[in-house]
Amino acid sequence: MGIPEVSVDTALAVIDKMVKDSPEGASAWTFGQVEAFMKEQPALFHTITANIAQCFGGEAEIDHEVAAGKALYIALVTYRLIKSAVEGEQLNDLFGEESE
Repeated sequence: MGIPEVSVDTALAVIDKMVKDSPEGASAWTFGQVEAFMKEQPALFHTITANIAQCFGGEAEIDHEVAAGKALYIALVTYRLIKSAVEGEQLNDLFGEESE
């Protein structure tokens, strides 16, 4: 099975859930998701974080840490969008509904 196209409805539902799960903002949501993501997809997590580290080097400047956190946020949001689309497609297949 290929990766399904993420619909606008799926994207809005994921963003809505994120806001409800973490009203403190994107940073709190990201750090709240890291542990579960590491357990669910360890190789993907290490690949993403290694690439983020390569992009920002070993410097400990706060600007780099903020940028790396934002990059991880984008990766986690993208993963959740794709995961939700896959789960939606699986449910459609289970109940025999056609994808649009």
